[in-house]
Amino acid sequence: MADSEDSRNLPSNTRTNRKSSNRRDTEFPSRITRKNLLSATAQVLLSLTYDLEKAPERNVPGPTSTARLWLNWYEAHQRLARITKYQQQIESKVLAMAGAFPVVQMNVSADEPAVTVYSLADIDRLKSRVDATKLAAARSLLRKRRESWNSADRELGYSPALAFEHDLAEQERRLSRVLSLSRPKTTVEIAAKLHCLLSMEDPGNKFTDAPWADLRRILLDLIEVMRSRAL
Repeated sequence: MADSEDSRNLPSNTRTNRKSSNRRDTEFPSRITRKNLLSATAQVLLSLTYDLEKAPERNVPGPTSTARLWLNWYEAHQRLARITKYQQQIESKVLAMAGAFPVVQMNVSADEPAVTVYSLADIDRLKSRVDATKLAAARSLLRKRRESWNSADRELGYSPALAFEHDLAEQERRLSRVLSLSRPKTTVEIAAKLHCLLSMEDPGNKFTDAPWADLRRILLDLIEVMRSRAL
């Protein structure tokens, strides 16, 4: 789908006009495109879900609201984005220090592309197809690369960062699942659920086949409805 079909221009007066001093103004972006759809929607939802949670009628016993569940998920989502960026930076430093990833490329035959091996067991599985000299050289190179990688890893703390990233990713998935099962009561909360779905399944807004293009348009529709109600 073309970007022009997936974008909207909102009226210039896009700041909400609330009388309550306990509520924060929400500024809607003047233009939303497929590129900034998720980030722009998140900024709108942060303010509107905050307002929902501060409303007196929300202070009653019952299931956790969709708004609160979205806020919980989005916090984990942002933390994961930060740790992923940090982990990638550490990985680049480990790679520069080690000189190569702890893997080896092996040419099995002239008719096949090179095979990437990650372990000594991978090399052993090629015994019937590769001569012993090449196997021995691959084992030696793999051991050297592993030693260099592990040394850099210990010095820079790559493995702990990677493990923390995996833990946060699992937490994000759990929170998104709980959010998906919640029952929204407002347009804002419906938009929050859809925003989470798109963020988890198509974070780069790259899918052009059904239903993703339609879901993005629906999210834009919801933003316009929220804007019109907030004016």
